[in-house]
Amino acid sequence: MDTTSFDGITKTFGRTLTRRSALRGLVAGAAAAVAGGVLLQTEEASAKRRKKSRKGTTTQPTTPEQPGSGGGTSPLLPPGSRCQSSTQCVSSYICEVPVNGSNSDRYCSGGPGAICGAPTGDGDDTAPFCAVGHRCTLTGSTYICQAVPEE
Repeated sequence: MDTTSFDGITKTFGRTLTRRSALRGLVAGAAAAVAGGVLLQTEEASAKRRKKSRKGTTTQPTTPEQPGSGGGTSPLLPPGSRCQSSTQCVSSYICEVPVNGSNSDRYCSGGPGAICGAPTGDGDDTAPFCAVGHRCTLTGSTYICQAVPEE
């Protein structure tokens, strides 16, 4: 730090305050503390209201604790997320190997009736993918996963 900057900083902090400016600083600090406390109380109250419904159940769908997640519950996993069981996936999606999967890793993939991605011009599937044993077919104006009949 050069000496002119250091001198400027020391002069700023070394200046004496008038009683009036000191009082202004105290009042402003107290007002900020009160406003911050009110905002925190409001946020806590609204979080409590969102958390419980009338019957005492949580309003967001949750799954059991994920291994290594640090405890608690977590929201359901969206399509394409790595999973361990189908109960972790959002509705209509199952925890299986997707049609584009090159190994045995399981992801939330489309089960019967799940929405899937439209195929490319080359006929390749796009996300969200159906699970192995399902095919993405056009139904009306939407692509839906349908089980492939066993031969």
